[in-house]
Amino acid sequence: MNQRRRAGFTLLELLLAVGLFSILILALLKLVDTSMTIWSRTDTSRELQEMGGATLDMLAADVHALEGGKRGDLLADWRLFDLDRDGIEGAPAQRLRLVRNLGAAGLQRLSGGAAGSSFETFERGLVEVGWMLLPGGLDDPDQRALGTLLRGERLVGEKETLSFFDPGFFGPSGKPVPGALEEITGGVLWFNAWFATQTTILHDGWVLGDELEHCASSWDAWNKARPNAEVSVFNLSPAGMPQAKDVPLLPRRVRIEIELERPRDLRFRTRLRTAANVEDGTIEVRDGGKLPAIGAMILVDEEWMRILAVNGARASIERGRRGTRPAAHTAETLVHHGWRVAREIPVDMTREDWDL
Repeated sequence: MNQRRRAGFTLLELLLAVGLFSILILALLKLVDTSMTIWSRTDTSRELQEMGGATLDMLAADVHALEGGKRGDLLADWRLFDLDRDGIEGAPAQRLRLVRNLGAAGLQRLSGGAAGSSFETFERGLVEVGWMLLPGGLDDPDQRALGTLLRGERLVGEKETLSFFDPGFFGPSGKPVPGALEEITGGVLWFNAWFATQTTILHDGWVLGDELEHCASSWDAWNKARPNAEVSVFNLSPAGMPQAKDVPLLPRRVRIEIELERPRDLRFRTRLRTAANVEDGTIEVRDGGKLPAIGAMILVDEEWMRILAVNGARASIERGRRGTRPAAHTAETLVHHGWRVAREIPVDMTREDWDL
């Protein structure tokens, strides 16, 4: 009697099919995850580029319109803040004040439609502009580093408001007169303006220093020693600056740099696995894959560091960057880093020769 052959799959064939199907599903999930990651990074880059680009457009417009006459001025200095609330002010933040020309529409907006004769400089179109980075004041330790970039305008010669250049404009806490400056953007980790003098060499990039070929991190257009060098090393005067005579001394070029980190980006940041001492040249984090690329800057409490190498969860670092000092940091401290945008802005010089 012939036995009828049974149709169907053997157990081995079913196991093989399930295994192949699982591999395909895992590959598909990996592809979707990679695609979503790339999309998220692209979307983040686009959003931050728009935020930073709009801010740099405003800054560039202010620098391009600098007043080079007798009533012009440019003052850039630095103030220290207690970012981690340990009683020591160690976080540098820049302040930029300048006099610029403004069009008729802008003047009407500032004056509230008042007649030109109400202000001494209305017809000349001169306004003061102030920029500053104000560190975050939130109670959440993870968000204290996220500062706010502020900007304000006032008519030169206006009697009802305090000049941005007045020594009392920034109070003892370093904060401006309430209501004088308005928020431009939040989530700012870093903001700086570097200045090229007539002798600065820029072929190999912008290098800070005290030699003639270096650029400067502060500026005083009238050489009145207004930036306080005892507050921050960034307040040192540029090398070889001549004495101002009948017009202010303006830089040849200005480089603006902003580093942004949104509050929702914090969930993608890593933390210190172990405490870091002042003398340590390495830090150990919980996830080394969440650190930025080699050469990038990271912020831990008030201290900026530069990444030199990453090996797993351990990173070699250069301590005390961006005018900060090496300090001890506790375990579980968040490691900040952001997206950087920069722009170089040429200044229309009223004098090609500074009598050097």
